[in-house]
Amino acid sequence: MGRPLIGITTNHDDREKELRLRRHYVEAVIAAGGLPVLLPVVADHEIVTEYLARIDGLLLTGGGDIDPLLYGEDPLPENGRLDPLRDDFELGLVRKAFERGLNILGICKGCQVLNLALGGSLYQDLYRQKAAVLKHVQEAPRWYPTHRVRIKRNSHLYRIVQQEFIKVNSIHHQAIKEVSPFFKVVAYSADGVIEAIEKKQGAFVLGVQWHPESLWKSSWENYNIFREFIKKCRK
Repeated sequence: MGRPLIGITTNHDDREKELRLRRHYVEAVIAAGGLPVLLPVVADHEIVTEYLARIDGLLLTGGGDIDPLLYGEDPLPENGRLDPLRDDFELGLVRKAFERGLNILGICKGCQVLNLALGGSLYQDLYRQKAAVLKHVQEAPRWYPTHRVRIKRNSHLYRIVQQEFIKVNSIHHQAIKEVSPFFKVVAYSADGVIEAIEKKQGAFVLGVQWHPESLWKSSWENYNIFREFIKKCRK
C-alpha cells in the first residue's frame, strides 16, 4: 500500500502575496509514512471540495490569531494580525472534512480552528482573560519543551503517547475556552489551559495546542502522534 496523501494547510501573507510553511510539518509527515501535499488558501469552494476528494488526511498547521468576531467577540488590544482569507478557508475546509469523516490533525492554531469550526470559542489572550497562567509564549528554541501537560488516561491521545505527563513546547497566547460539543478535552497544562481535544467518536480527529512537528526528532511521544495519524489515514 502506498503512502496516504496528507493535505497540509499553509500560512498566507496577503501583503506579500505569499504562501508559507515551516518545513518541519512536511518532514514529520514523511518520517511517519505520509505523502505531503500543500493546500494553498483559496476562496473557491469547489476547489476546497476537490482538495478533500483527493487527500486521505488533513493537517491543520499553526499560524496567527483568529478573528474574534467569528466567535461573537470584539477584539482586545492583545489580538494580533488577522488573516481573514485563511480563516474563511480553513473553517470551511474543516466543516467539509468533518462531514466526510476525514482524519484530521490540528496543531496549535489548527487545534483552535477545529474547535471554532464546530461551535467552540477561544480566549483572545490568555494573560488578560485567564488568571495565573503559565508562560505559553516560550523564548526557548521551538525544539525545546518548556512545560508539561497532563493527558487523560481514557483518551486516544493517552494510548498514543502511553504517558500521563509529557513535556511540550508552547508558542501561543490564544487557546480554547468553550469546547465544541463534538470534542472532549484530553489534556491540560497545570494552569488549566486546554492542551488537546479529540473527537468523541468516529474518524481520528485530534487537536494539540503545542507543536509536535518541532519535537518529533527528539521525542518518541510526539513522533507517535504523527505515526498514529498517518496509520489512520491508510485505512
